[in-house]
Formats: sequence, structure tokens, C-alpha cells
Amino acid sequence: MEKLSFQNFCKSETLCYLPNLPQNVLAASFIVNFKHNETIIHENETLKNIYYIIDGKAKITDIQYNGKSILLQFLKSNDWIGELTILGVEEITKNVTSIGNVTCLMIPSDIVKRYLLNDLNFFKELSVFLSKKLLDRSSHFSKNQSYELKYRLATFLLESSNNDIYQESHIMVAEYLGVSYRHLLQIFSDFKSQGLLTKIEKNNYKINRQKLMEISIK
Repeated sequence: MEKLSFQNFCKSETLCYLPNLPQNVLAASFIVNFKHNETIIHENETLKNIYYIIDGKAKITDIQYNGKSILLQFLKSNDWIGELTILGVEEITKNVTSIGNVTCLMIPSDIVKRYLLNDLNFFKELSVFLSKKLLDRSSHFSKNQSYELKYRLATFLLESSNNDIYQESHIMVAEYLGVSYRHLLQIFSDFKSQGLLTKIEKNNYKINRQKLMEISIK
């Protein structure tokens, strides 16, 4: 992880895609850059910072009692990370991992508690964000029931790939898409024969973005 103070970052950047936050909060915040597959938040850790994704995407996973990793949600630009813990809604943090290079605004938890938990504008922004997050999850479950697996898998491959390289666990993906492992492998094999995927090494595949977009869920 590379970290730079917000003030130094803005001296070198002409445009900052940031939420509407008080200047004293921004002055105490940092810009952090995560490399591919780097952990942003560890599960069950004390939350020291919350994050706002400026550029890039990430995924939230949860480790079950049997040690199995469950994929919960993807995150993208303009999404918050750690907001539920700060609000006291979620006591146990979950794993958040970068997909490709990710740039975030990092706000120390003590700054959030001191200035933002009494800021009506911040709460309004969080309310809108959480409402959209709920709609996204509802949409995910609705699509799992409405679309054939090939369309959902095409969409998933586009969302989860990094520089058009896909490398997720089949078991985790099958559970996320709500299908059997066998069914997933069948469609995955069809995609390879149709040129939508090309294996480049163990568990790593090159996706054909243009072809996948043609059958993905819009």
C-alpha cells in the first residue's frame, strides 16, 4: 500500500473525485493506492480507517465457520468501505480485497467519530449510498432468478476481471451465482470453446471483453 497525505495529493492532481466532506476532515485524510489482490480491510480487525474508492474496484468476502470464503459483493468507484462498522451496524469487519490497482481516500476512524458522525451532509450521502447498495443486492438476487447462467456468468466475468484477466475460485463463484459447481463448469467449458475465455495458466483466464459484453446483462 502506498500512502500520501490528501494535501500533497491535491498539489499534484488537477482533479479529485471525492465526496463532499469538510476541509478539516480532508486535511487529516490520506490518499492510498492498493495493488492487485491487496487486502484493504482484514476480517475481524479493529477498524482504524474508512475508505472511499476514488478509482478501481474491490470485493467483499466473508470467511465461514468451516473456513470457506464466500463472495458477498463487488465495490467500485464512489463506494464506501467500512461505513457499517463506523455506524455501529456491523460489529465484525469482513475481508475487502482490491481487484487491480485501487485508489482510495482513507479517513482515520477517530476523525470520522470526531467530525463526521455529527455532520448531516455526511449522513445524507451515506443514506443515499446505503440505499443504492441495498438496491444493487436486490437486483443481484433478482437476476439470479430471472436470467440463464450464461448471461449472469458473462456479467460476472466482466465485473471480476483485472485487465481482462480472470482468476476467481469456481467454488466461490458457483455459490455467489447460486448454481451448482457442475453447472458452472459446464457453462465455463462452453465459454472456452466459443472463444469467450482463453486459459493462460492454472486458474488464470484471458477474457474476450467484446464478446462477453454482447451477452452480458445490461
